[in-house]
Amino acid sequence: MASWRESVDQTAQDDVDSLLSEALPFAVRCLTAYGELYPFAAAIKDDGEHVYLATETMLSDQHLPAQSVIAECYEALAAQREDLRAAVVVSDVRLAGLGGDAMHFALEHLAGFALGLVQPYLLIPGRDVSLGRMSLVAGDRVTWPESAA
Repeated sequence: MASWRESVDQTAQDDVDSLLSEALPFAVRCLTAYGELYPFAAAIKDDGEHVYLATETMLSDQHLPAQSVIAECYEALAAQREDLRAAVVVSDVRLAGLGGDAMHFALEHLAGFALGLVQPYLLIPGRDVSLGRMSLVAGDRVTWPESAA
């Protein structure tokens, strides 16, 4: 099976690597500080600037269900997609059958591809985070659906 890297140019690969290298440590800091991972979105703008996107829910005192916040993240990304070239939505997932938790990174690129990465973790008492082996899963194009490409 061919690697996703074989089908995209170097700039797109670098964007995904760069976005992940910012989002993963931020997610770990959230887990360490709060003991939970609330969904968030980050992106790379056309000029290469990295940004985190805030939704109305994130800016309020509300604590909505994760699926609602994830939907708001995608709405915020879609509203700005013409100014972006890469995006990620990060959320907490439960690993079915394994009884553990993981961070899910839904990565997308303007070049027309999407990746899902799952990073298992264990929140250790004292709020340290131990990371397992990251794996690649199917990704969905939501920010830049095929019809918008």
